[in-house]
This record gives sequence, structure tokens and C-alpha cells, in this order.
Amino acid sequence: MAGNQAVAKKAESLPANLMDDLYAGAGQGMENITAEDMQIPFMRILQPLSPQLIKTDSKFIKGASAGDIFNTVTGQYWEGDEGVTIIPCAYEMKFLEFQLRESGGGFLGEIDPNNPDIRQANRVGANEMLPSGNELVRAAQFLVVAIGENGATQQMILDMKKTQMKVAKQWNTRRAGMKLMHPEKGLFTPPMWATVWNLKTVQESNDKGSWFNYSISQLDIQSVPAAAVQECKGLYEMFRKGEIKTSAGTAEEMNSASSSQQEADEIPF
Repeated sequence: MAGNQAVAKKAESLPANLMDDLYAGAGQGMENITAEDMQIPFMRILQPLSPQLIKTDSKFIKGASAGDIFNTVTGQYWEGDEGVTIIPCAYEMKFLEFQLRESGGGFLGEIDPNNPDIRQANRVGANEMLPSGNELVRAAQFLVVAIGENGATQQMILDMKKTQMKVAKQWNTRRAGMKLMHPEKGLFTPPMWATVWNLKTVQESNDKGSWFNYSISQLDIQSVPAAAVQECKGLYEMFRKGEIKTSAGTAEEMNSASSSQQEADEIPF
């Protein structure tokens, strides 16, 4: 693991009086920075063709390997077999339009969920095709908070599409079936932001090739700081009010992700 974890360790060694000043001035200078002034970080898997694994590419992440999970903005990564602790805060399905590779390829943008073309899409092999001849890609997007060993948090979008969609559906089903017992009011389904998970990757393959996919296991809520859970509750509330929104990302970022996962995307469902 690299990136923000190293920054946190350096901060811990600062003199106590300076740390107090930093805490008192938390966020100062960023008052005018809005969501439009920042790049949305995504949590994604490094596939064998990812540019982050090519030394000569500007996106290169030193030390990372195929199967690792990474932050698309900071470059921080987590080894796939160890994983990262996350709390999901909110969920939304996105409908994305891509031009087929034989026609030039490329991300064309999001489609409004009420667009009738979505209902008219037809399955052609591994692809879902729109009436326009472009490909419809459904992306399950989770607003998540990653929690480091020192309790530091990172807010990201975990988007699952194509071969990852089966993991998203299983994850949603597991959460929907979870129950807790209130001592006075009986059984209830806990809120999404109060469930803690370990996100790892596993290698999958068939006769067309191999790729890395997500693997998710549940953790005890007491394994993370209470402050992290409260942060997730606040994110959920902001999401429901429309104060923060998920996004598919820019065309450049989406095209890069699509290209790097080409071998996974071409595996049939």
C-alpha cells in the first residue's frame, strides 16, 4: 500500500504544538473549492493491460501489480490478495453509451435512466446494443469510504460493470438480506453505511482468457473507528439530498479504463 498512508505516518511525527495548529486550521484555504474543481476518484482493478503498469506511461504506479486495487486520482494501491476495508454509503445504477471498437470505440456519455432506448436494447453476444448501434453498458456505482490501518479515510466511487456486475448483484443481495435484532423493536435491515467489507480481487478465466474480478467478504462494524461510520452516514444523507452525485467520469478517464480492461470486457456474461 502506498500514497496517503505514507503521508499520514509523516504527519504523526510532527511536533504536538504544530499538529494542534494544523487541527485548528483544518480545511483552511479550501473554502472556494467545490466538486466541480476536483477530479472524482474511482476505485478500480489493475488489469494486465492497464497503463498504470507500463513504466513509460504517465499513469505508471511504481510497485503495483495486476490484480491490485487502486485510486485513479492519487495512485494509491492496495494489494489484491490483502484487499482494502470499505464502507458503502450509497448505490446508483448508471447507463453508459460506448461506440463499438470496430467503429472507432470510445465513451459517448451517460444515458438518462428514463430514456426509452434502454428498454429497447437487445443482447448481441456479450454486448447489449442500443437502437443506434452503440453499446449500452450498465454500471453499478457505489459511493464508498476506504479506511486505512491508521483510520484515515478516502471517499471514492467503486463502479462495477461487465464481468463485475455479477459481484455487484451478489453484494446487493447479501446486504438486502442482512438482519439485526433490536432489543425492543425486533428484526431490521441495517443501513448500508453501517456495513463494513473487505474488498479483494481474484483471478477468473475461461477459454477466452483470464482477468481479475472483485471478491467481497463482510467484517465486523467494530473493526473500524466510529468516526468512519458517522462519515459514511453523512455522505449518504448528502447523496439523498442531491448535494453530492456519482459520475461516470470524463471521456478520457472512461476510455482509459475501458481500454485497460479490454480482455475482461470481452468475456461473455
